[in-house]
Amino acid sequence: MLIQTMNKACSTVDVVSSYAIGFVLVLVSFFGTAFVAQAASLAVSPSTGVYTSGQTFTVNVVVNTNGKSVNAAEGSLSFNPNELAIVSVNRNNSIFSLWVTEPTFSNAAGTISFSGGLPSGFSGRTGNIMTITFRAVGSGAVRANFKNGSVLANDGRGTNILSTMNGGTFTIQTASAAPEPEVIEYVAPANTPAAPVINSNTHPDPSIWYANNEAVLSWALPAGVTEVRTLLNQNPTSVPTRVYETPIDSITLSDLEEGVSYFHLQFRNSDGWGRVIHYRLAVDTQKPISISITQAADANLTSPIQSLLIEVEDATSEVKVFKIKLGIAEPYDYINETGSSTITLPALKPGNHPVIIEAFDEAGNSIIGTYSFTIASFDKPVFTDYPNQINEEVIPVIKGLTRPNATVEISLSKLGAEPNTYSIVSDETGQFIFIPEGTLQTGVYELTARAIDEFGAQSEVSDTVRIAVQQPGFLRIGSLIVNVLSVIVPLVVMTLLLALGLWYFILYAKRFRRKVGVESKEALEILHKEFSELQFTLRDQEAVMQKSRKTKKLTKAEADMIEVMDRALQSSQQKVEKEIADITELTSKN
Repeated sequence: MLIQTMNKACSTVDVVSSYAIGFVLVLVSFFGTAFVAQAASLAVSPSTGVYTSGQTFTVNVVVNTNGKSVNAAEGSLSFNPNELAIVSVNRNNSIFSLWVTEPTFSNAAGTISFSGGLPSGFSGRTGNIMTITFRAVGSGAVRANFKNGSVLANDGRGTNILSTMNGGTFTIQTASAAPEPEVIEYVAPANTPAAPVINSNTHPDPSIWYANNEAVLSWALPAGVTEVRTLLNQNPTSVPTRVYETPIDSITLSDLEEGVSYFHLQFRNSDGWGRVIHYRLAVDTQKPISISITQAADANLTSPIQSLLIEVEDATSEVKVFKIKLGIAEPYDYINETGSSTITLPALKPGNHPVIIEAFDEAGNSIIGTYSFTIASFDKPVFTDYPNQINEEVIPVIKGLTRPNATVEISLSKLGAEPNTYSIVSDETGQFIFIPEGTLQTGVYELTARAIDEFGAQSEVSDTVRIAVQQPGFLRIGSLIVNVLSVIVPLVVMTLLLALGLWYFILYAKRFRRKVGVESKEALEILHKEFSELQFTLRDQEAVMQKSRKTKKLTKAEADMIEVMDRALQSSQQKVEKEIADITELTSKN
């Protein structure tokens, strides 16, 4: 039924764009085979009202999801064209951004149809689909009821969860039967002063609320004004009653009541009292009474798009402006133009997200509420087929499993280097295949994956897989030989050099010993020769001295001296011979 309705609706809009959008919703409907508890409803809001014939009034067509996430809805309403007529249909504030059937209506047939969707899903409690402006044509109790409809769950299967459809019943009174509001407005005589122009530094714009209960008003007094009269009350059309015979040009109104009041001002000249100005004063000095921040009980906490239900109670003015601070991000303003209590947050990553919301009423008074929630990751991808070891000439093929049609971000990094990131898409069964760009260099590589499904939800990071890349076998043997030779060759060279050095040292030592032995013998021979000559010289001198004496004898002193010198020469010879003998003995050993 949904597919037929969409196909009929596509004929009213551009064929190419409608079929493109319709194809998305058809796929959602095609896979919607599982049954879940029905929970959503379509409704006209407000569903009741009293209006005058000829008067226009506005209603909204809304979807109540009871907190469930939905991504499409369609339906048609009927009304009696003799009782109601559609003036316009507006979808500017709709929760839907894609339209298979733009909201179309026929006053002749008394129908209006729509079919729209939101790919990312809507999970607020109540969402506005479109706004309809009716004109009351007839009188009595008139109805606008749903003929048919459907609401598709954002569960990946397109399950219809619509349970109820609530139309509207309105009371239309004839113009004569409608009670006229009591309006008291003064009609100024001719030539009397025009309506005064009021200025205020404290409340300059009558349409705005102020958190100041003291208003200072001033005005200019035209020539000829003889009296001024004023009044402050809650009636927007009253005629002033307090007369100032001496005209005043300003007034201070203290302790203004909370809410809206009106200051009425009138001038008088010689021709009478002139026109009245009614100056609106909107005062709200109190901050909102309470703020409540919640999430739907069945919110999908794996979705990156989350909605918060905000309920703020204020006794006087409306709360439409919110300042939202999400985590450590900069705060941003949200203006609640639709009157919905649902605020949809920007896409979030898995993890805990604290929220601070400051709600402002129309006078600028504020109240702060806090809330915290956690975006859960879905199951991490799993690598099912991968090599533990490969050589440099092989390109690995790696397989894994995750959610169907998910984007898988692969991180591949060599130990100690920056990772490279690749993006692939899993098939309808959830399988993905990753093939690196070219071969890998020798080393150890780490591989991880994170998945992002078609709705933006993220998974946890997968377990790390390690792949060792090695050289081919013959290259490893060659490298081993080179590594061994690079150690052995220097060792052999050093051994040879050491042996040559030792051999040279031994030869040198032997030569040195021989040379020392020869020199020792020569020194010993020279010693014997020299000392013998000294002995001979001493004896020769002794004989000369004896010849020189008449007695041919030496004196006792001379004889003793000769004997001492002889013994000294002998002792010196013995000592030197001993040292030479020791040197010879040392050099002759080994």
